[in-house]
Amino acid sequence: MIHSQNVTIRRLTALLLAALLAGCGKSSNPTPSLTIAVNAGVEGTALKTAAQEWGRQNATRIEVVELPYNNLFEKLLMDLTSRTGSYDVVMMDDPWFPKLVEGGNLTPLPEDPAGDFIRSCLDVCRHPYQAGKYYALPYVGNSQLFFYRKDLFDKYHLAPPDTWDQVLTAAKTIQAKEKMYGYVARAAPGNAVVTDFMPILWAFGGNILNADGDPAVNTVNGVAALRLMIELGKYSPPGYAGFNADEVSAHLLQATAPMSINWPAWIAAMDDPARSKVVGKIDFAQVPSAMKKGQAELGTWLLGVPSGSRNADRAFQFITWATAPEQMKTAALRGNPPTRRSVFESADLKQKFRAFPAQLASLETARPRPRTPLWNEIENAFGIYLSKANAGSMTPQEAMKRAQDEIEAILRRSQ
Repeated sequence: MIHSQNVTIRRLTALLLAALLAGCGKSSNPTPSLTIAVNAGVEGTALKTAAQEWGRQNATRIEVVELPYNNLFEKLLMDLTSRTGSYDVVMMDDPWFPKLVEGGNLTPLPEDPAGDFIRSCLDVCRHPYQAGKYYALPYVGNSQLFFYRKDLFDKYHLAPPDTWDQVLTAAKTIQAKEKMYGYVARAAPGNAVVTDFMPILWAFGGNILNADGDPAVNTVNGVAALRLMIELGKYSPPGYAGFNADEVSAHLLQATAPMSINWPAWIAAMDDPARSKVVGKIDFAQVPSAMKKGQAELGTWLLGVPSGSRNADRAFQFITWATAPEQMKTAALRGNPPTRRSVFESADLKQKFRAFPAQLASLETARPRPRTPLWNEIENAFGIYLSKANAGSMTPQEAMKRAQDEIEAILRRSQ
């Protein structure tokens, strides 16, 4: 009896020891993981799908945190500055980069990017701009295009819109002859109105900041640009001073307006019979000129690795893979504009995406927003006064003066 009890005890002890050893082995070799913060939109959807594919190929558990555009910047800034390590890869709109990279919050790339990335997309991955180390890779090659109804331009013998004067003339002509508005702008306060205004401001020779980094909006050129935007607003649908991209695109899709500045993300919708009344009728041109050659606003989405990440090596492996030509081609098929020339020039993609030549031309000359860590504050302040001017509650002169004063105050507070 005692012998049997001793055998049983020894067996239980052996089983317990084996279980403990197995548990120790499991905890010392956890499943590799990556946590990725993405924009809750088409750009983030493509990256989320790619991340899951990479995770399966590399036996890595992937967690994707999707955040709306308006919340993503604040969440990223909080994580990066506090070094919590909540995210291993972050998706950034390029104007956020100067703020997010400061203070060593992002990890430099182990090596410079290789291959045929478009120069404008690469430049915004460097700190300082164009000259410093690379802290990110460009994933989505967004730059603005001018959307217009080619069928109506042909019908009324209008030249493709090359200048803002031609745009205004076309808006007057089409509105007078068709049952639609002549143009559609977006002028909701903040990012929306600034996005539409920047290419007009640049075409009129204006800037937000001058070469010394001082405010430069309250100039003859700046006021003239705002006057042009407000004049176009007379041919836009009522309430355009509260419009964002969705409202602008809805008017194009429903054939209630023939022209706008817009992002490439909306191109596919224009030729989708389930959503569009203008299939095959919209064409895509470069941003119009005025005193200077027109330049589109750059909107490249970047991928970077926070300094607080505990999985930096694996994170860099992933973003290098995600931005390689083969994967970028797949992302393009999922709706993301590429950042590599070879993908834009791929014969099968050019056949599938008729706007690719125009997109590439726009991206090659696109201009980024001012490279300052204060951009979000400046944009919010500037956008308030631009929107008020478009709503008619301020004159262009008053709006630009108030914006100049507010931007000066923002710069002073940062000193």
